[in-house]
Amino acid sequence: MLVLGVASLDQDSAVALLDEKSILGAIEEEKVDRAPGVSTVPAAALQRVFDQNNITPADLDAVALADSSQEARLRESGLGSKFSANRKRRSSRDLRKGTVIPQLREALASDSTLKLLQYEHHFCHAASTYYTSDFDRALILTLDGGAAGRCGQVSLGEGDEIRPLRTMQFPDSLGWFYTRITALLGLRPHWDEHKVQWLGREGQPEFLPVFRKLFRADKHGLPVLDRRYFAAGSDERGTFSPQFFREMKINKEKLRGDSPVRAAIARSAQLFLEESVLDIAHYYQAQYGCDSLCLAGGVFLNVLLVRALETRSTFDNVYVQPVAGNAGTALGAAFLARKKLSGKSGRGAMKSLALGPALGSQNIKAVLDNCKIIYKYTSGEDHLISECVKILERDKIVAWCQGRTEFGHRALGNRSILASPFSEYVIDNVNQYIKHRADFHPFALSVPAERAHEFFDASPNCRFMASLAKLRSNIEGLEQFAFNNREVRVHTVEKEANPSFWRLLQKFGESAPAPILVNTSFNLFGEPLVSDPREAVRSFYCSGIDALALGSFLVVK
Repeated sequence: MLVLGVASLDQDSAVALLDEKSILGAIEEEKVDRAPGVSTVPAAALQRVFDQNNITPADLDAVALADSSQEARLRESGLGSKFSANRKRRSSRDLRKGTVIPQLREALASDSTLKLLQYEHHFCHAASTYYTSDFDRALILTLDGGAAGRCGQVSLGEGDEIRPLRTMQFPDSLGWFYTRITALLGLRPHWDEHKVQWLGREGQPEFLPVFRKLFRADKHGLPVLDRRYFAAGSDERGTFSPQFFREMKINKEKLRGDSPVRAAIARSAQLFLEESVLDIAHYYQAQYGCDSLCLAGGVFLNVLLVRALETRSTFDNVYVQPVAGNAGTALGAAFLARKKLSGKSGRGAMKSLALGPALGSQNIKAVLDNCKIIYKYTSGEDHLISECVKILERDKIVAWCQGRTEFGHRALGNRSILASPFSEYVIDNVNQYIKHRADFHPFALSVPAERAHEFFDASPNCRFMASLAKLRSNIEGLEQFAFNNREVRVHTVEKEANPSFWRLLQKFGESAPAPILVNTSFNLFGEPLVSDPREAVRSFYCSGIDALALGSFLVVK
């Protein structure tokens, strides 16, 4: 049995392919066609998954769409009439939504006999997290900015069944609130929400009392927006009202140049988000007595929020599906379709996110030769690792491009930029010459899973870089990566999940103070994670990276 899941046409369009027992592949459209945030039928990703698995659309038993075709309701309920001044712009978007099914059939070169299933967006979020957890019973919480008029759902997972309990309707959306804060701070809404959590690291929560006024809890323990604090906006998504600015006592025009105030707003918004989500989770835990919590939806890409739920909630187990945004709904849709066709979801803990296209030696060589690049072909993995460790020991930066592309936006040792954390200027070098990003954005540290406890207090979610850990060790050099009471971004690497990267860490630890490397994503600023050899070569030569380990090939500047 082969089932294809397709994420909705909103940002992060993606596909996922499942057989009766496992996830065979998953990739976002933007990684294939190199257009960030595409909103279209993921035709290029479809073809890449087919090629990777040597199948055609005729081999599929069903296609499952994570549906948000009812997006028009988003503006017609709640704040809809107030915020939708430009109906022509909206209607053109809705018209495109109405062509989803024909476009998808065209991309699949399919006739009408192919079974095409559709599942509600938040139900797909819920399936994506519960069916990839190892819990037999769990409360499921999904939160995002708003799709198909809904911005969240509380569900109960028991055995192989998921039962929706309550839904949250736009505009009563914590995700939408966080996006409005992103825009208020001069960052890009729907793109830079992750920056808000880091911008607030050094801020004081002086605006928290005002933010607490923006929502109240209804009789079901769910947030309800106080619309007095919001007004219509030119982007049809609304903005903060004059009353909001009066109570905040800030000057909107001068805000973007006032770093302490921006940090305070970011910190206050983050703490308010954490408080609100904790309240929802505890309310339903008290009703249903669950010891485990499953999370999905774009709001839970926020690792500080995940950490708050791990450390401050009363749940014994907290799991976030690591591709928590819209792309992850492709997985959820595929799981639901598999359950419908076979009677079983085939659920099981996710072991790895290396689900995208693989590298091929012939393809790599063809690209390097075509570009007239001088390279070394290593005789085996041990040779490649040894050469890379020598480069890292000289405080150089290595792009490690091995195996299959990660699904999601986090690099987990397949498409990573690596550096020694014990290099004196590592943070400055990676920020200034490669990532070109603000200093407040922290780097992650990768460590072998079985040795992580020596240096960090890390949760299981750190295996996908989806949470934080606390720094235990006093090894010189690691403190520069810590913040907020010795918290640090950590990626625990299991040998079974990524043997090549695990061996690299172990080899580096033979001569370094610890088997730990700085790990950040291999991509140029504003671009998706690299996928193919040509993209890897281009990104390598357009940045300050010193060496590129591309499959068995090593290129050194």
